[in-house]
Amino acid sequence: MMIPRSSVGVEVAGPDLRIAVSRDFAGKRRLLRTDTLSGFQLLNAEDRKRTLSTYVKQKKLPTARVFLTLPASSGLVRDLEFPAEVMGKLRSAVALQIENLSPWPIDEIYWDCSYESPKKGIRNVVAHVAIVPRVALDPWIALFDSAGFALMGASLSSLSWAHGASALWVASTQPTMIFSAESDYVEGALVQNGRLHAITNPGTDAPAQLQSAASQLSRAGRLDSNDNVRVIVYGSNAHSGTEPVRLPFDAAPADSGRLFGAVAASLLGLASSAFRANLIPVQRRHRRNHLQLAPSYALAILLAALAVMFLIREPYQQLAYAGRLDQEVRRLSPEVRSVADQEKQLNLLSDRSKTLDAAVRNRDSNLEALRELAHILPSTTWLNSYQYQDRVITISGYSPGAAALQKVIEDSPVFRDAQFASSITRDASGKDRFTIRATVEAKQ
Repeated sequence: MMIPRSSVGVEVAGPDLRIAVSRDFAGKRRLLRTDTLSGFQLLNAEDRKRTLSTYVKQKKLPTARVFLTLPASSGLVRDLEFPAEVMGKLRSAVALQIENLSPWPIDEIYWDCSYESPKKGIRNVVAHVAIVPRVALDPWIALFDSAGFALMGASLSSLSWAHGASALWVASTQPTMIFSAESDYVEGALVQNGRLHAITNPGTDAPAQLQSAASQLSRAGRLDSNDNVRVIVYGSNAHSGTEPVRLPFDAAPADSGRLFGAVAASLLGLASSAFRANLIPVQRRHRRNHLQLAPSYALAILLAALAVMFLIREPYQQLAYAGRLDQEVRRLSPEVRSVADQEKQLNLLSDRSKTLDAAVRNRDSNLEALRELAHILPSTTWLNSYQYQDRVITISGYSPGAAALQKVIEDSPVFRDAQFASSITRDASGKDRFTIRATVEAKQ
């Protein structure tokens, strides 16, 4: 879940009250706090209320999810096996057995059952039944209500431990033994293959009581060896030689299992299992006010809206830009048409100018060249040949002084690059025969 959830677990063990706070966020669990209120049960009712209320305020504990675990001596736990066919009416089937199971009158108890839907091919389903007399649970409900710490659920220790083990080691099939060694008793439970075996041994010799309880649980669970058993030992009188247990929380301390009972109780509000029973009647359970989640929901909706806006921002901007471009095109369209008309007129005038320039450039340079030759050549010079091609003229003829003709033609503003095309020869009459080539460069 993307919304963080915090749950408070409270365990009643011996004279103490043990408290643990766990949090689940984005699939990861963290153990936020573990505390012990030593000698809590030795206080009178008023002092209990004041101590608990002061602790809640000082530590600023969340009060929406609070779960209580009572010792096994406060009630009883039984496993009942039913055919899988009665799965739809299992609770009704259990209700028929409560009167036979309970040593207390039926109207003076709270009870609940928990179970797991049988897997394919399993013919039987095991229901874990918890029963507690009202006189054992009602004072705790009233105490927590008066301290502003209303309970959402309550269970017995062995069921709570089994739920905690199932929630912490979800995919594991390894049997788990859990022991609570207190000042005057040792309580133990074995969780194996979906079944629960519990025992309580009174006494102050914790090592001997632990050994005896482990032996009894091994026989009850028909364990061939204890080598593959996960063992958790905690409590005020836990044996000093017991190896500390690190619970599978994110960044959990090495001795996070020293208050395993309270931690398991806190997991009642964060996970589901076949052992998750709730002895508090439905009408008396503290229910979370979902209006408190309104800011979280509003923030989530806002984040989703921002994500959607980010995704559609670029297409929207492109549409907006396209609309603005269309508006500018429509606004500038008359001016563009005027400019286009002017450009069309300019192109027409340019074509006319080019035509005129071509006509000027292509005027008859040949006639101008002949006129200039007639003007500059001496009267004693005769031409017997004249050619014009690509503004180049070639003339040949006779003259008394042919050598001077090159300079005469070169000095003319109409010709340039005048050169003799062949050497000058003299004929029998004494005149020079010449051939001259020159480029026509008429004035514009």
